Amino acid sequence: MPELHLRVKAPCALLFVYTLLLAADTTGVFRLGILCALLHECGHIAVFAALEHRLPALEASFGGICLSMRGVLLPPGRELLLAAAGPAVNLLLAAGMLTWMEGPAGYGYFGLWFVCTNLLVGGFNLLPLPGLDGWRMAGCLRLLAQRVWKNRRTPYI
Repeated sequence: MPELHLRVKAPCALLFVYTLLLAADTTGVFRLGILCALLHECGHIAVFAALEHRLPALEASFGGICLSMRGVLLPPGRELLLAAAGPAVNLLLAAGMLTWMEGPAGYGYFGLWFVCTNLLVGGFNLLPLPGLDGWRMAGCLRLLAQRVWKNRRTPYI
């Protein structure tokens, strides 16, 4: 059975800071943020496993949790799917929770925070900044657009 590898950069310092934040988190927002970040990464893991038929590695650091592709190079279309998977999971979970709260469950503290946190994690990762999914998506879209533009035929005049 394949294993999922987790690499932690500066494990003692990261564990110490996370312990302090969890101890001080009386509202549960930090725990919810970690949960939403892990669900985000699960979207990437699922798409990577479907595309490559193996599991990637995860890296945890002060910058957050991210997928390590272990040197795998994907064509732009596949990389676009992989980059979009994380934010898509967050946005689908937010929409699912809102739909569920519309029913008999009603609106509650946890549900609203879950929706907001998923929207923040998913939306933030869509920003076209280096290291975020939006940056990878913008790069893939640029490459795909160049291919389409290059293969486009000029009409005869």
